[in-house]
Amino acid sequence: MIKNLNLENIKLFFEKILNNRSSKIKISSKDKINLLEQLSSLLQSWIPLINSLKIIMYQTRNKNMKKLLNSIIESLNTWNNLKNAFEKFPHIFNIFDLSIIEMWEVTWKLWDSIETIKIKEEKTRELKSKIIWALIYPMVIVSLSIVMIWVFMIFVIPKIEKMYSDSKVNLPSLTQNVIKTSKFIQENIIYIIFFIILFIIWISIFKSHKKTKIYWDYMIIRVPIFWPLIKKKILALFTSSLWILLKNWVIINNSLEISSRALDNDYYERDLKEISSRVSKWIELSTLMWINEIQSWKENFLFPIELASVIKIWEETWNMANLLIKISLKMNKEIDSIVKNIQTAIEPLVIVIVWWIIWTLIMAIMLPFFNMVNVI
Repeated sequence: MIKNLNLENIKLFFEKILNNRSSKIKISSKDKINLLEQLSSLLQSWIPLINSLKIIMYQTRNKNMKKLLNSIIESLNTWNNLKNAFEKFPHIFNIFDLSIIEMWEVTWKLWDSIETIKIKEEKTRELKSKIIWALIYPMVIVSLSIVMIWVFMIFVIPKIEKMYSDSKVNLPSLTQNVIKTSKFIQENIIYIIFFIILFIIWISIFKSHKKTKIYWDYMIIRVPIFWPLIKKKILALFTSSLWILLKNWVIINNSLEISSRALDNDYYERDLKEISSRVSKWIELSTLMWINEIQSWKENFLFPIELASVIKIWEETWNMANLLIKISLKMNKEIDSIVKNIQTAIEPLVIVIVWWIIWTLIMAIMLPFFNMVNVI
């Protein structure tokens, strides 16, 4: 025991603790893009890497950014390269970033790699913002409607019930059902809130756990109405990432695997890893993406025939990089079109559903007035 408690072991122990703490540092995608943009500009001006990082650290007011930059500088001062420094922050720099950094560090054009990662990050952020804007309006309407109905059921309906019970009015079935629903909510409000919280926790665990995340990712690309948008977003990121990697002379097997991890979708990642392993056995990539099995001629759900056709052309002309960027741009245009179509279709649908619920509640309140003639 005493022999094990030497200075080297103590040092390693504290380094492990510091690494665990540093890996929890998080910054937004916007902050990451700003960092990469500043770093690329400074490096192109031939300012040394550590000095560039220090300049950015002194200028920023973001505490997490300062911690991140300080940790990277400390790592570089101990003769680690930039890739090793970035590896400590997997939530900020993914495998795509690390691969590009490693490749360009060898060529002594680090600013090119930083600029490449920045472009990729900007495209990813733009795609995410498009999907968020497609969902934000209906989500706000639905949330406000739920809050309004909740308040109505808890505070308004009980007073209406008391008023009608005092006046001994014959209540129609619609009003009775609304009152029963209101009573159920009041009597079980704690259990309902507990169930909602439990459900949210379960969803967050289900979609983040390693064993179940793949099922969550599969359900995401199968969601009605939204699945074409989500699928095209994944494919746009995939083609963009693959284009960057192939353009920079990364071999196809590594490009496929790196691109798969950059998608943050375990279902696509699993399929692309399988494709990568079969490509290494000299099976054509277009065949693997076009059909699941050659004999069945069944189209692959994950990869459209359009993408497989481009890859088929590459296999004959060896000009895939230029073709992939065209596919990526085309998919971005299709995403814009889908976003507009979803907003056009969902907005009136949500409004109709909300007004139908409100009309039902209003009729439940007003119908007993028509039975006032039956008051004893």
